[in-house]
Amino acid sequence: MFANFFSPKRSQPTMKYDKENVLGRGFSAQVFSGTFNGKQVAVKRIEKSMGMNLDEAAQKLEEDTMKNLDHPNVLKLLHVQDDDDFKYLILELCIGTIANYVDGTYKGGMPSEIDGMIQMTSGLQYIHSRHFVHRDIKPANVLISSTFVLKISDFGLSRTVTTTSGSFPMTSGPKGTRVYYSPEFLFTEGKTKEEKEQIRVNVSIDVFSLGCLFFNYLTKGGHPFANGGFPNEIFTPANIQRGEKVLDGEKRGLPKNHYAYAMIDGMTEKVPDYRWKLEKVLATLNAEAKRVQTEQTQ
Repeated sequence: MFANFFSPKRSQPTMKYDKENVLGRGFSAQVFSGTFNGKQVAVKRIEKSMGMNLDEAAQKLEEDTMKNLDHPNVLKLLHVQDDDDFKYLILELCIGTIANYVDGTYKGGMPSEIDGMIQMTSGLQYIHSRHFVHRDIKPANVLISSTFVLKISDFGLSRTVTTTSGSFPMTSGPKGTRVYYSPEFLFTEGKTKEEKEQIRVNVSIDVFSLGCLFFNYLTKGGHPFANGGFPNEIFTPANIQRGEKVLDGEKRGLPKNHYAYAMIDGMTEKVPDYRWKLEKVLATLNAEAKRVQTEQTQ
């Protein structure tokens, strides 16, 4: 069953979406398969604020953030429409997520592991260069396009950061998914509003989350702070706070001589100042990609 949107002028774009073909669901949004001027797209249908100013602000922030982003490894916002009940974000259509790849429900094409991590890092580095922090980097928020390009998505929790230090105040508290929170994010849980307003964190929170995502991606489900196994909503955040990390676990781990071992270890440092920068991550991955290419041509 298709819902149609026709503008009064022929020159205006036309969007349709299939209410029966749901690609994803969230608290106040659903994503449907649809078309935009005849092209296959994804349509994110967001319920309007229901009288809640916070929802309105979050919806506006997601739209404004995506309008400012244009990179091959960041999901592209094509158009925005709305009616009395919903706002519609017309997005590039993708065919899976890293979470689907990890759990085996996605069986389509993929870039090589190294190229996949280069793509994710490049997308996040670009987001930071545009002075935004994502705040919800996790496997479900990295999409796989029909041409097997990885794209960072879901900017509902993003916000702007300072142009100099990339920092922002913790006024609203931590956001995102707890097993991918950085230690400094977890530290603010339970703080009063006044205490949170005095705390500033920076874009390295995304680097920490990306390091955990990389480990999950490479080990097909593991987590650096889950004692070599699957993440747990209670114990994993506690391990993150204590800095109890296991990268070479027997269940799901990486050997210490693996090219990504030291990199992920550096990305998930407990102290933000010691955490690897994305430039160093990219340099490491590009060097490994070059080494592999050299070996293959010999």
